[in-house]
Amino acid sequence: MTNEQFEHKGQQVEIKMVQPLIGGWLWQTDINGVRIASSRRAPIKYRQDALQYAVLEAKEFIDMESTGRP
Repeated sequence: MTNEQFEHKGQQVEIKMVQPLIGGWLWQTDINGVRIASSRRAPIKYRQDALQYAVLEAKEFIDMESTGRP
């Protein structure tokens, strides 16, 4: 398991990349220490692609929370 951390709009984001036995990559995202649910359930083949998807998902979640709109 590897961790990636960054800040977006004052929120601390940590993404834990996990490689399951079936292959590919999944992730767990914590924003300010609170885990958010991901809509993605199937692994993504390449780590970099999965990381980009996870970062986009986290940024969209923070943007929705800050504006109150989807």
